[in-house]
This record gives sequence, structure tokens and C-alpha cells, in this order.
Amino acid sequence: MRRKKILILPTLRDRNRDMSKKWYVEVSQRNPQTAEMVRCRFETFDNININSLQTLAERYSFAEKIINDLSQKIKNGWTVFNDTTRVIYEDQTQYAHEARVYRKKVESNRNYVYWCSRYIVEILRMQQLRKGTLITYESRYRVFKNWLIDKSMAHLDIVAITNDVIVQFFTYLRDELKHTAHTFDSYAGLLSSLFDFIIKEKGIVNNPVHNLPVNRHTTDNGAEALHKEDLNLIMKVMDDADPQLALACRFEYYCGLRPGIEVRLMKVGDLNLRHGVSRVKISSEHCKTTHRKDVIIPDIFLDYLINVWHLDKVDKNFFLFGRNRVPGILHLGKNTLRDRFNRIRDKLGLPNIYKFYSMKHTGAVTLAEQGETLINIRDHLGHSSVQTTEIYLKRHGFNDSAIIRKNFPKI
Repeated sequence: MRRKKILILPTLRDRNRDMSKKWYVEVSQRNPQTAEMVRCRFETFDNININSLQTLAERYSFAEKIINDLSQKIKNGWTVFNDTTRVIYEDQTQYAHEARVYRKKVESNRNYVYWCSRYIVEILRMQQLRKGTLITYESRYRVFKNWLIDKSMAHLDIVAITNDVIVQFFTYLRDELKHTAHTFDSYAGLLSSLFDFIIKEKGIVNNPVHNLPVNRHTTDNGAEALHKEDLNLIMKVMDDADPQLALACRFEYYCGLRPGIEVRLMKVGDLNLRHGVSRVKISSEHCKTTHRKDVIIPDIFLDYLINVWHLDKVDKNFFLFGRNRVPGILHLGKNTLRDRFNRIRDKLGLPNIYKFYSMKHTGAVTLAEQGETLINIRDHLGHSSVQTTEIYLKRHGFNDSAIIRKNFPKI
């Protein structure tokens, strides 16, 4: 998407070195009220007018002073629009190279960029997400910002971002960008969390992210939760043919751990195997966020770890998923467990929508079906908000209502 300029830095207009014409330094900034670029001319500095100087050298030297003065003001947040009802802020959704060139400040109403910048600084970055995750989140907020700019709405107060606007944006994601349902849900969760923050800060009253258009694009082939019969079948085969893989799947299922790093790089010493306080401690460097993850080990799984794998007697410095299919000093490669899962799945003739990651989704959906609260599921999975958990569960097949299921009025 083409990005609109919001600022052109100070530039000398020397009228082709013609001293008979008026020289000036020009600055262009986008008016936040009209979304139009406005040009402003500056001829004086310290009560001296550049056109009063009689030589080219004097004028060029003086122009440099005006340019330096204006550039410093811009870095400090100054704009050509002097209105105290508006606020100055640093745009935290700008591209990184822009921030390095000059710490650009944007003048506006309390619009989307103002609130998004605050949310990123005050909430997202305080969660200490992994760098890649934070970059992804910021890029999606930036897509919405650029879409608003393209629609000449970026300057509007946040209250102007209604459900109609949100629906238009999600229609754009679906019809023009061709995003899948998975990505669609990701945008919904991120924007909903942002607007929840704005509500908390009393910027708006209602969250506009609802009644979104239906998106049936599913080309991403994301992992889906296993049906109960398929789950029982594949676990029975894995317990016999590949106990180490079955152990990894149980960590996903029972503890909501991500298979890529959280499971694969786990050490025996990360487990607290005492009844009543049993937990898995995942170091911050292995979590999706950089906060350490501390997850409950359910009693039924704890018994399995002790009575089947005897992990209470294994060297705590060993990687739990070592080579030779037992704990050891060397951990498995990145794709080893996934490839072994796929081979068993294919041998059983199960659909390829079941992936190694499916075990985590299956455990979460099962918890929800058993009536566990969203808050507890959120904490168990390490999500940042209940809204994220709701979207996660819906995407992976849980959309249940006990009232509809059990108390539907009889005709």
C-alpha cells in the first residue's frame, strides 16, 4: 500500500540564486484535521530576515541556521499547527529506519496512531514478547494504520472508528489481501485487545471489533484439534511404537506447551514433580513471551511422569527429549518429533489437518468442553488476554453454549 507523507523536512528555496526574489525555508506537514499537506514558509531567525542579507554567502549561512532550528524543533515534537486541544506523541508504529533518521513526532487528535502507540509502549512491550512476535503484532497494527491513511481517516478521533469502519477493513483483508481465516482471527484479536485498552482509558465506550465479515479462506492449513476417537487411536499407537513422542504430545495436551521450543528444549530440572505443587518452569528464552512460564502439571500426568518415565530419578541436567529417544545431554533436532508424528498419522490414515501442534489445541478445547473458565485457560496457555483465548478456542473448534446444549426450550 502506498504510504502518504506526513512531513517534508525544512528545505531552502533560493529562487535559483536570484537575490531579487524572496528566499525562504519551506516545511510541509499534513494537517491532522483535513489530511492535506500544508506548506509553511520561514524567513526569519532571531528577528533577522534572510532577505535583508546582501550576499549569497550570508543568505546560505543564515538559511542553515533556520533549517537547523526548525529541524531541532521537529525532533522535539513541534508542528506548524498550534492547537492546545491536540497532543504530541511519538509514533511507535513507524518503521524502524524512520525512527533512526529522526525521532518523528506526529501532531493529531487522539486518533488511532496515538492510542496504538500508547498500547504498544504501555502494554505490549511490558509483556516482553519475543522479538519476532512483537514485530508481527506491530506490523499488523501498521497495516490498519496505513489503511486508515489511505481512506483519509487516520487524523480522525478514535471515536470515529466505528464498527462500520472495522467491517470495511476486514473486508479489505479478505477480498483484496486474500488473508486466510487464521490471519483474519489474528487481526481481530489484536485490534480487539487494543480497543479494550482504549475503553479502559476512557477513550471510547464500546469495542467496535464485532460482527466481522465471514472469511472462509483456509489455505493456511493450520493445525486443528483432534476428535476424541482419533486422539485415542493415535495415542495408543504412539504409546506402543514411540513412547518419547507420546510423552511430548502429553506435554502439549496437559500443559499447553508449544512443541517447537518449550517442549523440545525442556530439561528434567524444569519439572517440579512433588504432588500438590507440581509445575513445569519454562525459561524466558524459550517462551513466546520473554516472561518465564510456570505451568501446572495435572495429577494424572504427574503420575505418568513418575510411574512410567521415572523422571524423579533422572539427572536434572539432561534434556528431557534427548537423542536415542531417552533423556540425555543432547536434545533432538528442530523437526524430529514433528516428522515422527506425521509418519504415524499418515500410517493410520488420519487427515493432515492433524499436526504435531494439534495436541496443544486438543488439550485447550477439551478443558473448555469440561467447563473450565476462560481466565484459567488463558493463564494455562500463557495468553495475554481472555479475548485472545476466546478467538483461539473458536478457531480450534470450541463454540459451545451449555444453555443451548442442555436447556433449549421444548416445543
